[in-house]
Amino acid sequence: MLSMTKTKQISLFLLLLFTITAIFQTFQFNQLEQTVGKVMEEKTIQSEKQVDEHGNTDKLTTQQVKLLILNHEYKGKEVTITNTYSYSQIKDHHYHKNEYVYIDVSNQGKELSGTLLELKRDHFLIILVSLLLFLLILIYDLSGILTFFSFILNGAILCLLFWWYKQINSHLLLLLFIAGIPLIVTLTLTVANGWNKKTKIAITSTVIGSAITFLIGFLVIELLTHKGLHYEEMELVTRPPHILFLSSLLIGCVGAVMDVSMTIISSLYELTQTNPNVTKEEITETGKKIGEDIMGPMINIMFFSYLSGAIPLILIFLRNNMSFNYAFSIVLSLEVARALVGSIGIVLTIPLSIKLTTFFLRRGASNER
Repeated sequence: MLSMTKTKQISLFLLLLFTITAIFQTFQFNQLEQTVGKVMEEKTIQSEKQVDEHGNTDKLTTQQVKLLILNHEYKGKEVTITNTYSYSQIKDHHYHKNEYVYIDVSNQGKELSGTLLELKRDHFLIILVSLLLFLLILIYDLSGILTFFSFILNGAILCLLFWWYKQINSHLLLLLFIAGIPLIVTLTLTVANGWNKKTKIAITSTVIGSAITFLIGFLVIELLTHKGLHYEEMELVTRPPHILFLSSLLIGCVGAVMDVSMTIISSLYELTQTNPNVTKEEITETGKKIGEDIMGPMINIMFFSYLSGAIPLILIFLRNNMSFNYAFSIVLSLEVARALVGSIGIVLTIPLSIKLTTFFLRRGASNER
């Protein structure tokens, strides 16, 4: 059973207090710039089936939505708006009773008219974040809080890098990421694990492994002059697409390498703590076995995580009579490249982490003697 220490109890109470306060604030509509309405009634007016020139079918439904305006000039008044949504609801939404909606209201003559903009979902987001924090505190106590804090800290650093990039030359994004990655890695591992020997080894392994992996990917891509890579999905971006791709490639390398490094190093570190007399050969052999166990799943995770996001676009291409080869080459070229480079990083990081762990831990043991 999970023990409930006084610190954990206080943390959970504060989290509950924060959640209630945050959700309460989301319903203070007068503080919002946008007009908010609550759906009081909704009814379907008509529904019709549509078929395009490619034979794709969809169902369009028109509903009449009556809303009570909750803030600003027309607060307390009702407005009825017509909404049309598709069966897939990719770019539209079927509104239901008691949902909160952002709307644009105007007064034309004696009656109000308006446009439905989007659902108000911020209270759901707060609930999800609170649930994540609740589980982290309940199961992992202080380390769970520190893990969440490191996530927030890294997000803030990435946002700062993007903001800085927006202010300066378009070609410097990759250099900013190269300079910022060691800081992100150090802060992540230090906040989550503290400043100790295990953390130092993990930082060293992650930075070296990420640098080697990215260098291999960068050299191969440059030597092949980006052949086989299709940047069409970035056609709306006004910055050089290959710079953005290489920057995302670097972030992917760091994520894969850090995960594997920490897994190997933590396992071997615990081994030396429980058995101080373990030999160098035993540490190496144990590391190899752990590496063999995690390598396959980690590589598959890399491919699944990158390819999963492309499935909707692939289906759109195929439904529009694009060939299978064309759809995959256009949509998946960048994702496959990221997954391949990340997989190379996983393979290289396992022996690198074993070597560094064996060297530093056994050297430390020798110095203690």
